[in-house]
Amino acid sequence: MIDILFITVIFLSIWAGLYAILVTYQLHKKYRRSYLSTYLYFQIFINVFGVYGILGQAIAKKILQQQESSFQIIESIGHFFSFLGLPFLIFAWYMFIRLCREIIEKKLSRNFNLSYFFTLAFVSLAYGIVIVLSNLLNFGDEQYAFFSSVIIYLYVTLEVLVLIIALSQIFINAKKIKDEKKQKAVLTFAYLILFIFSASITLFLLANKNSILGALYILLFFSGNIPPVLYWRAYLKKYFIAPVLQKIGSMTMTQFLEEYKISKREEDVIQQLCEGKTNKEISETLFISLQTVKDHVYSIYQKTDVKNRVQLINLIQSYREEG
Repeated sequence: MIDILFITVIFLSIWAGLYAILVTYQLHKKYRRSYLSTYLYFQIFINVFGVYGILGQAIAKKILQQQESSFQIIESIGHFFSFLGLPFLIFAWYMFIRLCREIIEKKLSRNFNLSYFFTLAFVSLAYGIVIVLSNLLNFGDEQYAFFSSVIIYLYVTLEVLVLIIALSQIFINAKKIKDEKKQKAVLTFAYLILFIFSASITLFLLANKNSILGALYILLFFSGNIPPVLYWRAYLKKYFIAPVLQKIGSMTMTQFLEEYKISKREEDVIQQLCEGKTNKEISETLFISLQTVKDHVYSIYQKTDVKNRVQLINLIQSYREEG
């Protein structure tokens, strides 16, 4: 029988993974930012990999060990589950790198995308070939142990490389973010992820020492995604306006626009503000200069007697409710 501790770890891990996905989905649905969509995909892919590549492998090994199967069989099945989850891990790493770029309002280049997927597709194919050859050539225990250790250190190397590529984008470009609150939030988010990933990698390297460390690694792999997304939710809730999805040019808003003598161009700007866009994004959408956007926003604040976007949205929402 699989011990109670192991079952508890599996249950808590699945719950933690689903919770992280749910919170990220709610953020994406509420705030409609492109990087939140990427964050959601990251959460989905990394948790699917966790189910196949980590939980699946752990459960299979546990069962085979209790049946006193040979070392070669146990390792072979373990590698099979790792290989099964590898495509999801490759996409999860990509989404993580993309998230760190988008959160500082930058995009990945086409050349990077091609290089990334070509390289990891080659690594994945090589891994699959070696798994097949190890069974055809009947590797001995020492050969299997060496093969497994190589895979472990290759995984750690790739994980660290992904972490460096992704977080370096934030640490290098964070100071260019003019909004001090967002700059602080982005850096805190990056340090939080760095700490959790580092702890996870350390536990992964120690997981084979004993079952307790293995269980802690599994639990941290799934639950480690929760603190960063909860932190980001707190930041968005405090400083970011959730988009007002309905168009404000409807009959219910006519009174608001007429009462405050809002011009057509100002109405366009207000619509963009209600969609949660920054001044820069409004400038690009309406094809006007950034200074013109700022002038329109200032004029809107003066006409409506509000001091910030939150107050403006609340004022518009009050008219919506009355309508």
